[in-house]
Amino acid sequence: MAKPVSPPSPAVILGGNLVGNVLEWYDFALYGSFATLFARLFFPPGDSFISLLETFGAFAVGYVTRPIGGLIFGHLGDSGGRKSALIASILLMSIPTALVGILPSYREAGMLSPVLLILLRVLQGIAIGGEFSLVMSFLVETAPDHRRGYRGSYALVGVVGGILLGTIAALATSSLLDAAELSRWGWRIPFLMSLFLTVAGVFLRRHLPESPAFRNREGKGLPVMEAFRGHWKDMLQGFGFLITNSIAFYTIVVYQPSYLSSLPSMNIRSALSIQLVSLALLLFLIPLTGHLSDRAGRRPVTLVSAAGFFLLSPVLYRQFQAGTPLALMGGQILFVVLLSLYIGPLPSLMSEIFPSSVRCSALSFTYNMNLAIFGGTTPLVATWLAHRLNDRTAVGDYLSGAALISFVILIFLEETRFRPMR
Repeated sequence: MAKPVSPPSPAVILGGNLVGNVLEWYDFALYGSFATLFARLFFPPGDSFISLLETFGAFAVGYVTRPIGGLIFGHLGDSGGRKSALIASILLMSIPTALVGILPSYREAGMLSPVLLILLRVLQGIAIGGEFSLVMSFLVETAPDHRRGYRGSYALVGVVGGILLGTIAALATSSLLDAAELSRWGWRIPFLMSLFLTVAGVFLRRHLPESPAFRNREGKGLPVMEAFRGHWKDMLQGFGFLITNSIAFYTIVVYQPSYLSSLPSMNIRSALSIQLVSLALLLFLIPLTGHLSDRAGRRPVTLVSAAGFFLLSPVLYRQFQAGTPLALMGGQILFVVLLSLYIGPLPSLMSEIFPSSVRCSALSFTYNMNLAIFGGTTPLVATWLAHRLNDRTAVGDYLSGAALISFVILIFLEETRFRPMR
């Protein structure tokens, strides 16, 4: 008689879900860290501002296609199961990431170089469109009711872990190689190393169980259409809540290294060092704020964060502009604390809004549409505002305005901590 197969441990469930997020954000951290270098490598020489704008524009293109990927993988998650969708997403995500590492430069291939970079960003956007929302759903659905905030927060741990890993790789590469070596070939190594994460991710996800919340939808039609018909108000509220997440996260985590390295008292290594410390702190804080939301509620914790961003963002960016490295570190740490209070409860709050039958589709579309409009465009908008207004602190006002919108949404949002998973 065959022995019963024991269920996978919580560590396997967490690892299998987190590794995809780590891979996704490892790539984005590298892109953000090497943005000024990519501006010189892949785009026509000339105005450095235009080249940087083009680089962040290529970054934003990947987000335009994310809603398409969200619809595809959200449908797979609701119709075919969370596990199979998670395996498909990591396989499709890994190929463009590795291919960035072998792209020819503009000097070698002319206009083909930026075209290929943008094409890979498009493919990445489609492939990862459902990744984060699938992971959020899976972690929250498999958690005990009183631990949904804590367990769901590990979706963001994977995100920040990937960014931290990418930042370490960028910092190590830029520290060990001189500027000429980094520009010629050194930057390629971290992108090619992503293949190791791919192998680990596929192995772990093959051993995941199916989510207990998954229900066979055979004969029930498209889940995304059901979501639009029956849950459009929830999707609008979730969209408003996510505005601050998108702009704050992409300002503090993606745009900040480029911004800090351009300040008179800083260089790229100093900026990456500050980013490394702040990311390590964020990695530590996220599970704590997720746990806090299990005790105090999702709304109170995120309301405090939104209020802090609204009041302090303009002040902190004016401090950054004239500050010493120590002052810059202090301001960045304060930003990280506010960000952790917002994103720690985010996976549980967003997953609890929607019923299990349409959760992946509704969450994927809402999340990815918000990122397409506000997230991926944030470095582009911040760079444009600084040039158009001749004011590098304008990004603080942009973040403050976003926080005000989300604060109003949160005032009217029903507390979801006690809501049973439907």
